[in-house]
Amino acid sequence: MNKYIKDSFFFLRTTSRSISKRMNDEKVIHATLNLALGLERILKGILFDINPLYILLNPEFKNSVQCFYSKSIIDKKQLAKAVDEDVITYRKSLLRSQVFSKCCTDYTNVLFKISDARDIIVHHELNRLDIKSLREILIRDYYPMMKAFVDELKIPKNKIFDGVHIKLSTLSSSLQSDLESKISLMLETHREKWKMLKNNPGFIEKRQLVTSNVLRDINNEECFCPSCENPAVLYLSPIFEFSPVDGERYQIGSEVIKLKCQFCKLETDEPSVLDKFYIRPRLMIRKKQCSRCSKKISNGNSTGFCDDCETYYGTEN
Repeated sequence: MNKYIKDSFFFLRTTSRSISKRMNDEKVIHATLNLALGLERILKGILFDINPLYILLNPEFKNSVQCFYSKSIIDKKQLAKAVDEDVITYRKSLLRSQVFSKCCTDYTNVLFKISDARDIIVHHELNRLDIKSLREILIRDYYPMMKAFVDELKIPKNKIFDGVHIKLSTLSSSLQSDLESKISLMLETHREKWKMLKNNPGFIEKRQLVTSNVLRDINNEECFCPSCENPAVLYLSPIFEFSPVDGERYQIGSEVIKLKCQFCKLETDEPSVLDKFYIRPRLMIRKKQCSRCSKKISNGNSTGFCDDCETYYGTEN
């Protein structure tokens, strides 16, 4: 068990002890922050076991060899004088961990929601938090999600649940049927809407046109509607990060904002529901995009930047 997994226990035990049926807003905020800090270490621990270099911002040999293998070095003359031990962010850790972890794949949208909440708690006004959604995640989704990590990573459950796993399991199970009923009713309602609307003259053609136009946005992606099985739209938010290696800003992936179907009118932005629908972006970056602003690059442009960025930054010269 690596140091990142071990360090996560400090935060996750605190989260486990703080969850209760009637959590006030203050407790929700504290529990969410501890959960985010613990999960970030879990994600890095998953990557560390695959390859320690995957968690470094600067994985170049001259740097990484000193971060992880300093005891084996016999001559440091050719190595970097200053060692950069900075590690990747929560979001990049999640995007990379999905390649190796079923838990990360199954709970993608909930994990992103926790990351977003962590950023608000640390950097913005607390009134931006969706306290209701976070309370539901803590009471309903925390236990099954962390139990999945416990099983996948072979962690002794007491390291995370600190003896309160029965309480957490009881709280969670009491709400699982509510979530299943909500999803079932949602799907049934919108299937019935589709049955009524599809026979209206010109309805299907109009909805196809609207869907096609919405999908022209580079940050949107097509998926199948879980209700009517027509083409639906995932509204995505691009995730950018600065690369210290070359000093450029790149899109490293996308986060799902909502799912919307023009045919049956299904629309949801709830992370737990999206995870149950197995909704997530298919590709990290699905189109050729500008390295600076993520706009689609026109055909024949080989600079790596869109026309606007070429003009503004003077790259064409």
